[in-house]
Amino acid sequence: MYKILIVDDEELERNALRAIINIGIDSIIELEEAVNGRQAIVKSRSFNPDIIFLDIKMPGINGIEAARVIRETDSGVLIVFLTAFNQFDYAHEAIQIGVNDFIIKPASENRVLKVISKLITKIDNRRSDLDQKENNKLKLSRATVYLENEFIYNLSVRGITEEKFKNYMSILDTDFYSARSGIVKLLFDTYPIHVGSSYQKQVLKKRCTFILKSILKKKGITTFINIDLSNIYFLLSLDHKENNNLEPQHIPALILELVSEIKKIINIEIVIGIGSIFTDPEKALSSFLNAKNNLGRSPKNENNLLHEQGNKIHFFPIALEVGMEQAVLIGNRNVVMEIFLQINEWFESSILNFDQKKKYLLELVTVLKHAAAYQFPNGKCLVDDTEIRESAGAVILLSSINIFLNDLLEQIHKIQEIENNPAIEKACKFIDINYKNDITLEETASHCRLSSFYFSKLFKKRKKLTFIDYLTNRRIEEADKLLLETSLSIKEISREVGYNDPNYFTRVFKKVHSSSPTSFRSNKMLRQQ
Repeated sequence: MYKILIVDDEELERNALRAIINIGIDSIIELEEAVNGRQAIVKSRSFNPDIIFLDIKMPGINGIEAARVIRETDSGVLIVFLTAFNQFDYAHEAIQIGVNDFIIKPASENRVLKVISKLITKIDNRRSDLDQKENNKLKLSRATVYLENEFIYNLSVRGITEEKFKNYMSILDTDFYSARSGIVKLLFDTYPIHVGSSYQKQVLKKRCTFILKSILKKKGITTFINIDLSNIYFLLSLDHKENNNLEPQHIPALILELVSEIKKIINIEIVIGIGSIFTDPEKALSSFLNAKNNLGRSPKNENNLLHEQGNKIHFFPIALEVGMEQAVLIGNRNVVMEIFLQINEWFESSILNFDQKKKYLLELVTVLKHAAAYQFPNGKCLVDDTEIRESAGAVILLSSINIFLNDLLEQIHKIQEIENNPAIEKACKFIDINYKNDITLEETASHCRLSSFYFSKLFKKRKKLTFIDYLTNRRIEEADKLLLETSLSIKEISREVGYNDPNYFTRVFKKVHSSSPTSFRSNKMLRQQ
């Protein structure tokens, strides 16, 4: 849709231009008219034209003066002056205003159509550039989220070198002075509505994340968050020495504020663990381990656990659940067994009765099966837990859990090593069906029920290509067929294979085939002949 405003005090000239445009232009055109400069100014503000045909010589406010006023509020509108031979004295002023073309009256049909065609091309290019900028902005936003998730995953699970830490900070455009890690666990059972699906949990985690970031931003704390894991992992980063919001004495009040605001806004209870402060990036992993240990600690006194009685712990330590889940997720047998020993110690020291302890351990098994399911075919973990559920004594219960953990790790290892990994095959089918759409790595990973970070690594390992390269190859493969088997234009083909910008499509095509789509089509046709 293109909007054109015709401004001329002579009705005959307006009618002639309208007729030429309606007959000669195939594109959808919306036309408005004005009879003088003052009316042109008013209509330009309400109609928002793309092109204005503006007569220079009009009574009252002339075309030059009207154009100057219009340019003040709409610098992008394209202006074409309608002028007689003896009015070229205005040319210098017109150029200063930024006129896009002149048409000498009486206007010939060919001249009008040629000018409009040129200006429509300019509008199309401008819109395409704007769309590309918006698209790039959206992709950058998505990439930033992905990078942030990857950054926190590496910090909390694998550890990171100082050099890599600085690289992340640079890409995320953040200075670093000191930081604390943190973990938020949403207690879904406290939500007024039953939360059963992964989607519901993810929505609540996103809402919780938004509140966290909003509160911390007001305090001058930069926050990086990963919500791909079962709990929310975050990094509280200070970029200047003077900000003391992360000092130990301020942590209890900060936790209380976050817990209170989230409860008030989304009506769900959470527990938060804040880790030790660090200035050396290589200490980040220790800070996250500290945060795990602090999950569930009372913000009023960080040395006392909630639900404690003396030195006997009433409830199953959340830190053990979080640590076990992450160890299972990456298939780290040594860490799994180390945490299992801590579970044994808890079982022996807890004052809970056997049924209560068994209930907590069954909940842990459910969490582990849910975490592992992301790597199994159809998103289901079928590792048997019957013996755990039927166990009637401590020895049999703990022994059954040990067997369950080993079987689970073995199954995960097998899934990770097979050539045709079910999750990756599912991803490839998803790409084959949706390559025409603007699909992302995060969307595809979610479809396969994998974290975007883990999916990215696994996809590259199995396919020897990055997700983007695989998607690009699939699109170009389809473009090859359309170039050879149809008479569609390059613009039409680019849209058919998922590229809104034909110029960008051409650049990608050249990168793959070392020739333009047009040359590719011509060369193949010649060879076939």
